[in-house]
Amino acid sequence: MEPRARKEQLVVAEPIDGEVLVYDLERDRVHRLNRTAALVWSHCDGQRTVGDLTTLLQAELDPVADEDLVRLALDHLSAARLLEHSRPRPADQVRTSRRQFVRKVGLVGALALLLPVVTSITAPTVAQAASGPPTCTSCTTACTSCAPPV
Repeated sequence: MEPRARKEQLVVAEPIDGEVLVYDLERDRVHRLNRTAALVWSHCDGQRTVGDLTTLLQAELDPVADEDLVRLALDHLSAARLLEHSRPRPADQVRTSRRQFVRKVGLVGALALLLPVVTSITAPTVAQAASGPPTCTSCTTACTSCAPPV
């Protein structure tokens, strides 16, 4: 089965400088995909193979992109639950892919920017977002410079 991006229960922001924000309504999580991860995710249509995705990355980003880079991106996307029916690879295989790619490019200069990054945070609930910052006990205002009440 070829990788397929999950589309249900997601809100996807317009890309900015190649990066994409994805809000997962099911899990109340926000994911920031860097350019590499965003390219892989946006082209996971269930039809393209890892080889197809590799060719696409080579054309869009850099000829040094290889299958290890694509698999690493798929691992990050799978961990963030942004792929349908994905089964994470064993941790030793993930480390091997990362190591092989890093050895190949040497993590020098702009090539380090090719590494896929998926940063995830939990979104606050409505009640948490509406509550605002804690009120400081010493100055009786919403304050971030003083210690919160104990």
